[in-house]
Amino acid sequence: MTDRPLSPWIDHLRGRLPIALGVALLGAVARLSTPPPPARTADAIAGMLGEAIGGAVNPDDFVWEERGGFFSDALLGRRVLFLGVPRVARPGAAERGPEAERGPEAERAPDGRGAADLYRARVRLTRSGRPVSLDGVRNLTGTPLGDDRGLVARGSRVAVTTTAFGVVQGITQLDLGGDGRAGARPVGERLRAAIDGWLETGSVDGASRTEISFDNPPASARLDLVDEGLVMALGPEAVPAALNASTGEVDTGGRDPFVARAHHLPRRVPSLGELAGPSAERLLGPTAAAAVERLALAADRAAAKLRAAPAAAYVTRGPASAEPAPEGWPSLWPPPPVAPAVDPPLPGEGAWVLVAPSLPRALPGVEEDPQRPSSPFAATTLRPDPRRPELRVHLLAIDTRHIRFTLQAGYEAPRPTVGPRGTGQLPHASTLRGAIGLGASTREPGAPHAGTEALGMVVGGRALVPPRDGAATLGVDLSGRPYFGAWPSGGDVERVPWALWQRPAAASPGAPRAEGATRFPWALWQGPSLFEAGSAAAPLAILAGPPAERAPASATLSPDDGDDLVVERAALCMTDRGFVVHAWGSALDAAALRAALERAGCLAGVSLGRAPDPLGVAFLSPQQDGVLTAERLSPAMSIAPPEHAAAASPRHFLFFESRWTHGPPAPDLSLPGESVGWAEDGGAQPPPAWSPAVYAADTVHLGAQVRVHAFAPGRFLFRLRAGSREISPRSAPKLDAEVPADERRQVLAAIGVGTGRRRGPRGLAVGGTVGLRFRGEGGLLLVRQGRVEIRPAGGAPLAPGADATELPLTADDGRLRPEAREIGTMRRRSAVCVLDDGTLLVATTTFDSDEATTEALLDLGCARVVALDRGAHRNAFVHRASGDPALQQTYEETALFAVGVAMPGRARRLVP
Repeated sequence: MTDRPLSPWIDHLRGRLPIALGVALLGAVARLSTPPPPARTADAIAGMLGEAIGGAVNPDDFVWEERGGFFSDALLGRRVLFLGVPRVARPGAAERGPEAERGPEAERAPDGRGAADLYRARVRLTRSGRPVSLDGVRNLTGTPLGDDRGLVARGSRVAVTTTAFGVVQGITQLDLGGDGRAGARPVGERLRAAIDGWLETGSVDGASRTEISFDNPPASARLDLVDEGLVMALGPEAVPAALNASTGEVDTGGRDPFVARAHHLPRRVPSLGELAGPSAERLLGPTAAAAVERLALAADRAAAKLRAAPAAAYVTRGPASAEPAPEGWPSLWPPPPVAPAVDPPLPGEGAWVLVAPSLPRALPGVEEDPQRPSSPFAATTLRPDPRRPELRVHLLAIDTRHIRFTLQAGYEAPRPTVGPRGTGQLPHASTLRGAIGLGASTREPGAPHAGTEALGMVVGGRALVPPRDGAATLGVDLSGRPYFGAWPSGGDVERVPWALWQRPAAASPGAPRAEGATRFPWALWQGPSLFEAGSAAAPLAILAGPPAERAPASATLSPDDGDDLVVERAALCMTDRGFVVHAWGSALDAAALRAALERAGCLAGVSLGRAPDPLGVAFLSPQQDGVLTAERLSPAMSIAPPEHAAAASPRHFLFFESRWTHGPPAPDLSLPGESVGWAEDGGAQPPPAWSPAVYAADTVHLGAQVRVHAFAPGRFLFRLRAGSREISPRSAPKLDAEVPADERRQVLAAIGVGTGRRRGPRGLAVGGTVGLRFRGEGGLLLVRQGRVEIRPAGGAPLAPGADATELPLTADDGRLRPEAREIGTMRRRSAVCVLDDGTLLVATTTFDSDEATTEALLDLGCARVVALDRGAHRNAFVHRASGDPALQQTYEETALFAVGVAMPGRARRLVP
């Protein structure tokens, strides 16, 4: 009786005994076929770590973190930090996770060494300390072109040096105990911070990061961690420096040859939307991450349809009136109306209105001057697609004559491929006017944060991510002038070598730097796609040639995988007048955005990205306490501008600033010479009146008073015309003596070039027609597409339509030539040169040689100078409109005429 209740269970077990034995047998076979865990040796553990990243780890390049106890080490694993050299991506590796997306060949740094990164992982250990398994691999530095070396650890802190191109690019210190602020945050922020910390470091505590950068990078660095901070020995001479743990500043003891700076990166708590994609990618893979992103965008789009359409946030001043201009001169601002694509158009559609941000701050000098526009911003709306009239684009035109641009990298984005991250530092508050949101460089699902798939960004002379050939590029030079186009393919290495971004190390502290060791003077950002107009209106003549000529049409990026998504998008372009236009829409696909750019008269532009990146335009105004008051152009824009003038920005922005803050605008040309008293020339100036284009100054050289005229670049088209006394062989074609009829009213200056001798005259060509044969001697004054160049004679053949004359070369490579000292008659003499920015300098005096005028130009920074004497030793002259003596339509001497043009915007094309 007592056995009856157990009999069903016994029968049940007997019936399933073969299955249990089979499962046990399979488990035993699987266990026996599994490779044994590594031995308890450094080489075996290094091999295990290398296999986990699909690369290699040196036995000396890993350190164990502090123990967490037997049960923690056995069940969860003990944390280990190691330097590993990953491998190049190979097909099919992406599905195994970001840390395994490598191929058989180890990636090499440009200097030939293996490019190692700092990793963190968990290793399960037996009681005897033998490793059993490994998981939770995280890349803590993620600089594919940087070689992390010199790993040191103490407690929760760890530090490494990042080397590339033969120098130390930076030093990184991580505190893996977190930033200590978790308890001060609300519960929701703590949860998001924990998720972010787990994604980044494999620990919910996250990491506190401090980076040290150098203006003059040392060739080497040795590190040691002590209780008081990080101790460094920099360069071959082991110059001491220390990172103070309490202040976060670098203490150099008064000797700082490498100009070391420490930057503590704030830890921002991301939103749930920002965490969704990385979390899905980490847990489910890149394919699932892409699906999550599309679902989130679709949900946001559906929610947007339920919300009321927001009104414009900006204050308008009615229809924009044309900028005042003299009779016969064009008015360039505001841009011409945009032709609507949908009939009938909405009220005001395509018509520009001047935008006056309601912030209590006016553009200095604009409101009070009736000759200047009341605002450098104009806005309109446009429906670019007749088949989908519900799509709308907000256009903001920016007058680049008043506004300069500044690119800045954030401390979170973009992730650099080598060296420290960006600082996120904002421009000076006195000039700051606003910010434009920049999206992610790439939109491929599962793309790494940094590496070969990232597009380029150069800031402050340092390439955080190297520019990619053919990528859509927005460049900004030192004057804040924007450039648009495709990054030159193939020629960028020779034209802009890496040494200009990553400065070579000094041989010793204080030693002079090698030639070419200056930083690259541009900043640039590369976007996901390039816009080039196929049928836009012809640009202004002053913008038609270099640097505005077209880049090869083949140098564009392939379309984005998400071009079909109807989401928030933005783009930035330059118009045929040299102004900048920002285009934004809350619900657009790529085709609609491109159509809007074409209708706005854009010549070239770059896509700034799409949702979920924060995009749009925000006008900024700092208050007395430093808080930034932000006003979006449209409330629907997702841009998240910085909140404080002194705060660092986590994201990269294109900031726009006033070009001046007090008094008259700065001259838009080079006026070199600290002691030279430049003043506006007394003659007529091209419009606008508030920006003179011709300046003059007097200097003394060799006892002679030299008068120097400076002609601003981009404000004149120069024409070389033959004089009536110029000899002409019977077989030679007749050369033009006058400028074209439609340009005569705009001629503002004539510069005498002299006439040729009867025997052996110097070469002369006008409009591509050669009147006198070129001998290939001396220098060459060449005029191409209205721009003057000074070259040695005998170079490349004359371009079609160019003007040119041979002249005595009196200085080359910044040094005086013997021709300048040749003694002749006492007469009026002139010499001319062109500065790097295109400013034309003409020096005139009365002397018996060309030495005084040439020395005057050399002192002002000229490298190559020619004397304006074609051989007959005629008196030189510079005649100005509204001056004395008056301008003439033709001259006996060959003359260089300066045809004024209305000042265009400063945006230009990026060309090879």
